[in-house]
Amino acid sequence: MKRDIFIRIMFGIISVFLIVFFCISCKEELSEYMSICVQNETSDVIHIRLYPAGRSASAKLYPMSDVSGGYLTTEFSLSSNNDRALFIYGDFNEKSYKLALSVFDSIHISLTDKGNSTIKFSHKNVTGYSENIFTENSTWDFEIIEDCLNMQFTCKPQKNHRYIFLVLEDKIIIE
Repeated sequence: MKRDIFIRIMFGIISVFLIVFFCISCKEELSEYMSICVQNETSDVIHIRLYPAGRSASAKLYPMSDVSGGYLTTEFSLSSNNDRALFIYGDFNEKSYKLALSVFDSIHISLTDKGNSTIKFSHKNVTGYSENIFTENSTWDFEIIEDCLNMQFTCKPQKNHRYIFLVLEDKIIIE
């Protein structure tokens, strides 16, 4: 009888130990990354053409990230109050304009409601807009989004440090 009690106690202790060990070992590590985005804050659809660094002007795709696979198109349209990630980067401490400098040679934005005028951002200058996305004094909104990447039997926690360059009507310069 003493032996049965001893076995039950040992079984209980081992079970608790295994459950605690399982819970600790299954804890997912937080994945943090940074994304640079562009958001249309005008009243109309804008058309964006990206010129990735080191790629020919005719390239239609570019790598979307330095941490995972996948490609994005170099041309797309954004309707009013919508945004799109331009690049995802593994180091969330990078400056947004520096990342834009390293990923893109230039960015062109066509404004259909403004007589087909075009905003042109390049490393050295900008035309059609009051600030340059590639300079330190450019205005970026910032937000952190925490979510979970659903995997087969688990959820991997993620934290996205989003830097959003806003295309604002009052900063557009029509010549």
